[in-house]
This record gives sequence, structure tokens and C-alpha cells, in this order.
Amino acid sequence: MTNVSKNILDSKVEDKLRKQFSKFFSDQIPSEIENLFSDLLTQSERIMLIKRLAVIVLLIEGQSTYSIPKTLQMSISTVRDIKSKYNLGKYDFLVARYKDKKFDAMALLNILEVLLNAGMPSLGKDRWKTLR
Repeated sequence: MTNVSKNILDSKVEDKLRKQFSKFFSDQIPSEIENLFSDLLTQSERIMLIKRLAVIVLLIEGQSTYSIPKTLQMSISTVRDIKSKYNLGKYDFLVARYKDKKFDAMALLNILEVLLNAGMPSLGKDRWKTLR
């Protein structure tokens, strides 16, 4: 659970801080960004961000709201909330970034595929042999 101050920032100040935050990360190479996230975020915050991105990727790939929470060990309400925002177009930037040719979507999909198939028999003619 993230700790957020009860003192609310002025919207103009918050906007300026958000822009500076973006500029801070804009010229970093991936390994530096990974280090920055490790320094700034707790492990649970990093996992939360990764899982939310994974939900969006799985929605793009047509996975059901039934399989996603089981795969990522998330609540169905969180997945439904993300899906409703996805359907409203709130993640269009992330969708475009995912489909960008510079991003290796296959590497991410391969990792998610391992999660999706965890515990399932392999595909092929002898797929149920281990259960007999």
C-alpha cells in the first residue's frame, strides 16, 4: 500500500512536478531506469506497476478477465477496473507504446505465456500422459 500525504498539492505545482519527473527519466538507458525504479519504489510498488502493465498487455492480446487474475494473482475487481479504463481509452498511450516497433513485445509475451501455462500440461499428442 502506498503512503500518500494528506496534504494535497496545488494542481499547477503537481503538473510541473510531473513534467520534471518525466524529463528526469527521458534520457536514461533501460538499466539506469531499472536502477532508478529500484531506488525510488519499494518492491511491492514495482510489482504493482508490473502487474498493472501485464493486465493491459493481456487485455490487448485478448485474454479474458477470468484468466488474468488467476495468472497474475490479482483480485478480479482490480482487473475489471483496469479493463473498464482500458475500454474507455485511458491506456491508449500504453497500448501504442506496446505496439511500437522499438518495444520487444514478444519478450514480454513470452514471460506472460510462461505464467499463463504454469501448471498446465504441454501441448501436443502426449499432453495428458503425465496425469494418467
